[in-house]
Amino acid sequence: MRPHERTQPPLVKSTAKAIQADGFLGRPILVESKHHVILDGHHRWEALKVLGCSKIPVYLVEYADDGIGLTTWPGAIVSHVTKEEVVDRGLRGDLFPPKTTRHLVQGELPDVRVPLEDLR
Repeated sequence: MRPHERTQPPLVKSTAKAIQADGFLGRPILVESKHHVILDGHHRWEALKVLGCSKIPVYLVEYADDGIGLTTWPGAIVSHVTKEEVVDRGLRGDLFPPKTTRHLVQGELPDVRVPLEDLR
């Protein structure tokens, strides 16, 4: 998987602590299907790596689908981003600042309960 934005170390640490305490991952990472660029879940992805996980549950989505929306978070340094830029940044490794993009999925993606030991 390829990230398209950087993470915040304190948030990675608190996310890892929460996952460890829960003993499971509840929400898979959202990933575009063609190039495997992470759309949502950068901090969960990093936290799972910190916890020694070699498997990470994902939802693969067709990024061109109109049901996948893209905006930026309030206060983000970059105020407008396109889907093409997200993929390009992921492929090149030229990452956006943390919490730049916000992906909205039309419909509901169900949460899961994958035990942490099954991901190691």
